[in-house]
Parts: sequence; C-alpha cells; structure tokens
Amino acid sequence: MRVGVMRMTSEPPPGYVAFVGRHLEPLRRDSSRVVGGDEDADYLYVDVLTDVATRWPWLELQRTRLGQAGAAEDYLDRTFHRRSERYYAAEDAEHLEDERQITVTPEGYGQRRAVQRYVSTAVRLAPLITPKRPRTFIAGPASEAAIAWWHAYENIRRRRFVYVGFAVLLALLALAQFSAAPEM
Repeated sequence: MRVGVMRMTSEPPPGYVAFVGRHLEPLRRDSSRVVGGDEDADYLYVDVLTDVATRWPWLELQRTRLGQAGAAEDYLDRTFHRRSERYYAAEDAEHLEDERQITVTPEGYGQRRAVQRYVSTAVRLAPLITPKRPRTFIAGPASEAAIAWWHAYENIRRRRFVYVGFAVLLALLALAQFSAAPEM
C-alpha cells in the first residue's frame, strides 16, 4: 500500500469484504432485534455498513499507520448505536403522527401511513444483478459489502459535486465583487 491520499474506487477492497464477512451475521441479528423483525433490518444494517465504507480509507490508515487495530470495529459499534437511536426516534415520531392522524380521520384507524425512504441506485439495481429468489435467500458478505460500498461511493461522489459547485459559486461571487469595484 502506498503512502498518501487513498482514493475510493467503485469496487470494495478485499479488507472491507473480509470485515463485512466477520461482522455481517451479528450486525443482522442486532439490527433485527432493534427494528423488531427481519423485514426492516435491511434498512438499518446496510446504512451502518455504508457509514463504515465511507470511512474505510481513514479506518485502514488508523489500523496500518497509527496502530489502532480495532478502529473499524469501534466505528462500527458507534455507528450502529447512533443509527439505532435514530431509528427509535423516527419510530416514536411516526407513532405520534399516526395517533394524531387517527384522531383527525377515524376512518384511517389501524392503517399505517406509508413512509417514504431514500432508495439509492445500488438498491434499485440489486434485483437486476441478483435474480429474484425466495425470501429465504440471504445475501452473502461479498454482495452486502458491494452494495454498502456502492452506497458510500455514491455519497462521496455527490458530496464532491456539491463541494465543487460551492467553490465555483464562491469564486464567481469573488470575481463579481472585484469586477464591480466602486469608481473614485
């Protein structure tokens, strides 16, 4: 590995795939426990793996150069707890809104409101990449790592686009400021 700036590629590195392989089953189990079922657990653990993938170059630097062997595991734990708290907060807010909706419109009693969730390109492309199988199919570490890595790649690419746009806007504003200098 060369010393310097590590760039994020569109393919997950073998170290990240191995990391996901070691932590996938406990993460799935804990996510299922937090959300109360296997159906919605995908939303939580994929987000956690995406957060780890976003920080992976820094976590690898900490492990290899700074001697912090458990940096990725510590970050995984912190991210899981943070995302779990967000999930509980969102569930509480949804529950309160459902109660308000029930008192205002009694005909909607017992019906849950549809929740809009952000779905990335990777999730939309997943059925095309892997054929549909019975619900008992559970994706392996390599495919989970690839999906989470793609989410992180898209997030970083989007952020870079926003940063460049912001820098261009600032440059244009500075140019406009200097070009319209007051006459004396």
